[in-house]
Amino acid sequence: MAVMKKDVNLGLLLLIVAALLMFSGFTVYYQTTFKNVSKSFEMKIKELESVEQELSSKKGQLNETSVQLQLKKQKEEDLSKKYVETESERGQLETAKKKLEVELSSTKSSLAATTAKLTETQSQLASYIKLVTDLNRQVTDLKSDVSYYKPFKAKYDCVASKVDSSGNAC
Repeated sequence: MAVMKKDVNLGLLLLIVAALLMFSGFTVYYQTTFKNVSKSFEMKIKELESVEQELSSKKGQLNETSVQLQLKKQKEEDLSKKYVETESERGQLETAKKKLEVELSSTKSSLAATTAKLTETQSQLASYIKLVTDLNRQVTDLKSDVSYYKPFKAKYDCVASKVDSSGNAC
């Protein structure tokens, strides 16, 4: 039994040493695994923080883009209103233009008629002036004839009155 005791003690010692070696191995394995998991966790935390910062940055950009989009919509609505107003005004101006063109055409034809009438009136006036000049010349000629024949008229009147009455000398 002494051999068995010796073998049992030795077996027990071997078992304890094996258990210690296994415990040490598992401890080293778990410590290494824990360090790896811890490092992986820290890396994931850093990545998560970086993603969080990037997400925050993108959120800010998205907000800015949203504000710009609303401004663009506002500008588009304003431009649309201005376009409608301008289109309406353009239509009114085209209508006014057509009306003015018709009025201009009417005025031009009226002016042409008035110009023709003026030309006709001027030619009539020229002929009347010529007629007045001719008549004035005739009046002047007749006045000179009257003054030339005036002494003869007195004699004629005297002779005519004598022939009617008694025949006295003039």
